Amino acid sequence: MTSIPKRGRHRGPAAAFPLLELLREHPARVYSVAAAAVALLAQYVTVPQEALLGLVAALLGAGEVTQRVENSKTSEAFELLAKVTARHDR
Repeated sequence: MTSIPKRGRHRGPAAAFPLLELLREHPARVYSVAAAAVALLAQYVTVPQEALLGLVAALLGAGEVTQRVENSKTSEAFELLAKVTARHDR
């Protein structure tokens, strides 16, 4: 059986920060919390419209990054599945 490599295990200075590890391992969860926070901010806190639009624009950019990370994880899973299936078919 082939072991599945664990994503997000990096070495270096960034590995010392648990928040960065959380961002690498669960970007969709973090994005959903950020989206909810922006929605709550818009509803309950009086902020200038320009600031709110800036937050929404940043959130849209973060959504694009999150989508790319999740797509790469899905692609890696399909590649691993194809390798395992090819070995099994031999």
